[in-house]
Amino acid sequence: MVSRFGISYVTLHPKLGRSDLESSARYYLDHAATSWPKPPGSLEACIDFQINNGASSGRGVYHSAEASSRLVLTARQAVARLIHAPSERHIAFCNNGTHALNAAILGLLHSPTLRGCHVVTTATEHNSVLRPLELAHQTNGTTWTAVPCDDTGMVDPNRILEAMTPGTRLVVVNHASNVTGAIQDIRTLAGIAKSKNAIFVVDAAQSLGYLPIDVLECGIQILAAPGHKGAGGMLGTGILYVDEHVQHLIEPIWIGGTGSQSDSIAGPFDWLSAVESGNGNLPGIASLKAGIEWLEKRPLSAQTDRWALQMIEAILEEPSLKLIGPLENRLPVISLIHPTSSCHEMAMILDSACHVEARSGFHCAALIHEFLGTQTAGGTLRLSLGHTTVEADVEAAIEGIHMLGSLHP
Repeated sequence: MVSRFGISYVTLHPKLGRSDLESSARYYLDHAATSWPKPPGSLEACIDFQINNGASSGRGVYHSAEASSRLVLTARQAVARLIHAPSERHIAFCNNGTHALNAAILGLLHSPTLRGCHVVTTATEHNSVLRPLELAHQTNGTTWTAVPCDDTGMVDPNRILEAMTPGTRLVVVNHASNVTGAIQDIRTLAGIAKSKNAIFVVDAAQSLGYLPIDVLECGIQILAAPGHKGAGGMLGTGILYVDEHVQHLIEPIWIGGTGSQSDSIAGPFDWLSAVESGNGNLPGIASLKAGIEWLEKRPLSAQTDRWALQMIEAILEEPSLKLIGPLENRLPVISLIHPTSSCHEMAMILDSACHVEARSGFHCAALIHEFLGTQTAGGTLRLSLGHTTVEADVEAAIEGIHMLGSLHP
């Protein structure tokens, strides 16, 4: 039984055959994948919706359906506040970050205006950006360039500018790397995109809820992110912000039940109806709203950054371990490698010996490892902190780091 914020969580570990009913040790350091535990109110909002409402949104005029529609509206408003969007009319709900990025990238690149254009992105991107770009290349002639990063995962804005051509209409940038934690200079990159009349798209999978984001101030025209990481929602939630000046360019790439125009099969259908076709994950949206409201009452904590620094210092104390990523200007996403032990071996050691849960592998980022020098290691061992990390997690992680440092090189 793990207790945080006065809430008890009972969890199972089937791969190890142990249960927290038998052992209280579970030190979760994989917030870059999804946050756990969820902040107070998030789980309760999800359950409350299922028990006391359960109706679809936008599908009826009876009392509970109207209540569901109000829930979606207020959740959109919460997301708009979080990223300083002009209004909730710019916000669509998606199933996850991948869904949001595909809706934006493929929706734009299937538009007659942008079909076959050139796209600039970076080697730091998640496969949720890289694979849709390659799919568009294979299906409609889109060309794309991935600008290299340095060995810490940082991208030089000048390289973005140099990669742009007269046919570049889209720039897609990872706000913060899910491998190195490196934070890119999105204000400068937005200015470069604007100077070349290119649409600026930001993948905020790691930064949403952890870094202040003002889409207007930063010049972000499209922002995609999961709702189940820093924003505190359940798995199965995602958001897509689209500036009103580019909404008309997002072509529907799927369509079904919209709750409106039900007597027509031809459309036209606006971007929001297309992106949100079908019944939405209202229990998840309720949890996301609660997670954001919890964040609004809780200032961004410097404690997490201090804990991350302590973990980095522990890595630097071990000659056999190599920190991957910058020392500064980073999120609390920490990667490391060992000269002779694979990242998978290290993850299993942490889990079995210290009950520390960390992720190993390439982290769904296909191109960055060439520049980090982590290909032969099978990627990196990644430890990531979040809003609900507690000191015991950090202490266990540091103990585990020193244990890994003692492995025979």
